Amino acid sequence: MRTSVSLLSYFVFAMTVAAANAGDWAQWRGPEQTGVSREKNLANEWSLEGMKNVLWVSPTGGRATPIMMNGRVYLNCRTSDDINDPQQLVNAGQQVVCWDAASGKIVWQDKFNVFQTDIPAPRVGWASMAGDPETGNVYLHSVDGLFRCYTGDGEVVWEHSLFEQYGKISGYGGRTMTPIIDEDRVIVSFLALNWGKTGVPPPKHTYYAFDKRTGKLLWVSAPGGRPLDTNYSCPVVAVIDGTRMLIGGNGDGGVYAINARTGEPIWGFMMSKRGLNTTPVVDGKYVYMAHGEDNIDSIAFGRIECIDATGRGDVTKTHSVWRVDEIKAGYSGLLIHDGILYVVADTGNLHAFDSRTGKPLWIHKLGTVGKGSPVWADGKLYVMEVNGNIHILQPSRDECRSLCHVALRAADGVGMDEIYASPAIADGRIVFVTRDRTICVGTKDHQPSSDPVPPLPAETAPQEEIALIQLVPYEAHLSGGGEVGYELHAFDTNGRFLKKLEPVLEPQADLPDAKVAGNKLVFGEDAAEQGGHVSAKHGDLTATARVRVFSKLPWKWDFEGLTGSQVPPSWIGATRRLVPIQEDGNTVMQHTPGGGAPSAYIWMGPPDMSTHTIQADALMREEKRRLPSVGLTVCRYNLILKGNNAKLGFQDWAPHPRIGNEVRFRSDPNVWYTLKMRVDIRPDGAYLYGKAWKRDHPEPEAWTVEAVDPNPNVHGSPGLYMYSLAPCLFDNVSVSQN
Repeated sequence: MRTSVSLLSYFVFAMTVAAANAGDWAQWRGPEQTGVSREKNLANEWSLEGMKNVLWVSPTGGRATPIMMNGRVYLNCRTSDDINDPQQLVNAGQQVVCWDAASGKIVWQDKFNVFQTDIPAPRVGWASMAGDPETGNVYLHSVDGLFRCYTGDGEVVWEHSLFEQYGKISGYGGRTMTPIIDEDRVIVSFLALNWGKTGVPPPKHTYYAFDKRTGKLLWVSAPGGRPLDTNYSCPVVAVIDGTRMLIGGNGDGGVYAINARTGEPIWGFMMSKRGLNTTPVVDGKYVYMAHGEDNIDSIAFGRIECIDATGRGDVTKTHSVWRVDEIKAGYSGLLIHDGILYVVADTGNLHAFDSRTGKPLWIHKLGTVGKGSPVWADGKLYVMEVNGNIHILQPSRDECRSLCHVALRAADGVGMDEIYASPAIADGRIVFVTRDRTICVGTKDHQPSSDPVPPLPAETAPQEEIALIQLVPYEAHLSGGGEVGYELHAFDTNGRFLKKLEPVLEPQADLPDAKVAGNKLVFGEDAAEQGGHVSAKHGDLTATARVRVFSKLPWKWDFEGLTGSQVPPSWIGATRRLVPIQEDGNTVMQHTPGGGAPSAYIWMGPPDMSTHTIQADALMREEKRRLPSVGLTVCRYNLILKGNNAKLGFQDWAPHPRIGNEVRFRSDPNVWYTLKMRVDIRPDGAYLYGKAWKRDHPEPEAWTVEAVDPNPNVHGSPGLYMYSLAPCLFDNVSVSQN
């Protein structure tokens, strides 16, 4: 009875919050995650010339869709520094900008570096932010793996480095998934090579659910198979057949539904031979999805699909309602309203279909390339085209009329502006983000009016029987001893939270130094490096969580005793990338080029480390007249010995070397070199020091290369770096505090 009252109170509160914030656009696809706004009396036309119905313009642009919440506009974007100007390059990075929605004045902005990614500046700020109307917090997922919670006023509440903590993989293309808020969870997905069972290739497209207030990791779910591509499909939450589902496109070419509260897989539907990037839309029990690549069962490219989402398991062959092939629609999110499905194709055409039958209704020509997702509001469609065109359209089942067409020139007047973002609508204002500017459209005398957002359909009533238990946090790490406190959450068969249980913890054999004190796992100051599991039981049910333990500095690894595919248990991204072999009677770690991007990082500590020194021996093999590059990482800076270029230098952002100081340094194949790197954080910046020498020679007193970054990275995990043009070896790795 207590559970039922608690759940009823929660849903009444959730419905009240939804109604109170009906005018907010707190998530990428709006308050209903469908691209639909219930705002009324919006502007039918606008123009920058004469500022007709333009409330304000900011010179800050981007590629992500803004969010609007509590009278403010938030955007994840790059800074305006010119990467081609050496004087400005050192300041180039990324930022979160918050404007007052009424005036366009900047309320706050947070600038920070881009680090250790191959993603170039034009693709920085890919993912939209997510806002939580309940707490007022906003969430960032950056291209370099920072997952950060801010208050609405810009204070950092908590942060995770997805690269260093969970092995997120960054491709050069920049595809980054937008996070989503659901109840007490903030959920984000990415491709990852982590540690233990989740560190084994191939990387999996994995959802990570965090407590939105504390940042504790609640659960992890990887519903698909081997990824065929990076992707950026944003999931949506819907209640279908009484179950709360999280539904999104996967890197393996399928659409998957998992339980939104527990991450348990529900169904999957395979569509493409490449990863899916579009965001699905849900109407009743139907899920609509599209792609622009190869179909799994035909030679046609592109497909629009309607799926009956009431199935379970693999529903590819059983739950297709209708499909239309040979329409390439691989970028834009789908939109449905009043029984019409709207699809922006890659070619710049807007297609309308009867959502129940798939019957084509009409095609409206927009431009050349369509990537921004359409939004429906006040009887109108707001649609963008990459080459600077913004359309306001009036659709019906029979036709689509143009009300307004604005073609935006680039800010410097050369060519057209570019548009990848979707509009956001709140409080009578429409905000467009282009590459060169942010524009707020509306009428000055408008009185905001919006219908309330309807609640999700009813879920299956809670059941008393416990069907699933989960230990929280699912993953944690400790340095130099400490403790982790756990909660044991119980759910029914439909994923409804029932209650918290008192956990009886059982450390597994891979955590030999763990002690149990009530609901806590305790490690002494002298605990050795280890990575393992702890479990708890309730009847026949078992829940498991993971822990990495780092011993006190200094650290040393000579790899003796490692065999097969073993790697140090606390290292992230090392499994199969590094393999122990025998070399001159010693055990060393070998890296061999494989599939995927040539650059690879190995993380060996927590991301909050600072001012330390790392040293390692490295040997480069020659293959097809090519040598690899090998390096060390401190505070998110790399010291790299570039075999092909005969140089030694620093790198923090590969496409744009902000502090790319390097010197000539000849390195020969099949010769052991010792690399050493130190970073000191001082009031005026980060001071970087690096040296290299032949291992059988004395260490030189002077540093080989030095640099200063006036915009310092103040912390980061130590690690190893490889650019895999040929095999390389590592030995005698050590980390010490400065």
